[in-house]
Amino acid sequence: MHKLYAILSMLISGSVFACMPGENFDIYFPPDSAIIPADEVLRLVNWVADQKITYANHKTKEITWVSGHAEERERNPAQLAQARLIAGRAVLDQFGFLRGTVKASSRVYSKNDVENGRRVEISFEPDCPNKCCTRQ
Repeated sequence: MHKLYAILSMLISGSVFACMPGENFDIYFPPDSAIIPADEVLRLVNWVADQKITYANHKTKEITWVSGHAEERERNPAQLAQARLIAGRAVLDQFGFLRGTVKASSRVYSKNDVENGRRVEISFEPDCPNKCCTRQ
């Protein structure tokens, strides 16, 4: 009987969290570097173009989160995470995609926290209308 309740709870809660309105992108870096590789710039250009098209006429509140990360085994990880944040933010600015309120942070990952902590995480979070909104 407890299993039945657990399964029903999961099914019901799954529909509540089915859609995430944010658009996310990670820029990956080589170890000990804050220089964005050319192939990552190309991936970012394509992602930015898609977001600009999707949200071209968006008029409601938007938040852009930019977060620089490094792994503790890298040289000067706290400074490297900050340098990656600055590099990621600069390239977003260059491509005209620092939209709405911009929030920034940096973090150093401990060993085995994540598979690849050498990155900048970008989250673009538009208010309604977005892909999850059901109201008109």
